[in-house]
Amino acid sequence: MIRFGSGEDYVVEDVLMCLARFSPPRPVKGYAVNVSDSLRGGLSFMEGVDGGNGFNGGSLLPLSRVYVSLEEEGGSLLIAADSMEERARWISGRLVSRSGRNFSGVIHHTYPGTDWTLVGVTTPGWMLLFDEDAPEAEQDILDSEVHVAYLPAEERLMTFLSPDRSTGEALSFLAEYLLSCLPFREGEA
Repeated sequence: MIRFGSGEDYVVEDVLMCLARFSPPRPVKGYAVNVSDSLRGGLSFMEGVDGGNGFNGGSLLPLSRVYVSLEEEGGSLLIAADSMEERARWISGRLVSRSGRNFSGVIHHTYPGTDWTLVGVTTPGWMLLFDEDAPEAEQDILDSEVHVAYLPAEERLMTFLSPDRSTGEALSFLAEYLLSCLPFREGEA
C-alpha cells in the first residue's frame, strides 16, 4: 500500500505507468531448485522462456491490480499482485514525484479494511482501465512501451475484482470479461 497526500493523486497514474513497464525476470535454463547430481535424472529440466515474440511464453501473466481509497487528507493506493517484493523495489527505484524529489510514500505489506476502488490492471506493456462510458473494448497506444485497453466498467467486474482475489482468479475473470466485451463482426449482431 502506498499513501499519498492531498493534491498528490498523480501518484496513481505514475504507479500505473510504472507497473505497466514492470517485467519480472525471465526464468533461465536449469532446474527449479538446487539438487544433487544423483537426483537430476528424475527432475524436469526447465528450458528458458524466450519471450522474443512479445508474449509471455505460456506462463501466468504477471498481473497487478491497482486500487485507491481517497480521504480528505489524501489517500492510499493498494497494489494486489503476486511477488510484491519485486514490484515494490521496481516502484521505489523508478517513481519520482512531479516536484522532482524521490517518491516519499511508504510501502506497507497489509491494508486496513477500507473501501477500495479498482482503478486499473497492469501487465508488462499493457494497462487496463475501466470506463463507464465505453460501449465495448477498445485499445490505444500510450507510448512505444505501453498500450492501454479500455473496458466497460460493469458492476459485476468491479465487485468480483476485490483486492482479496488471487491473481489466477482475477486473470481468468478478466479474460472471460474481455471476450464478452468484444464487438460482433459487422452484420452478425
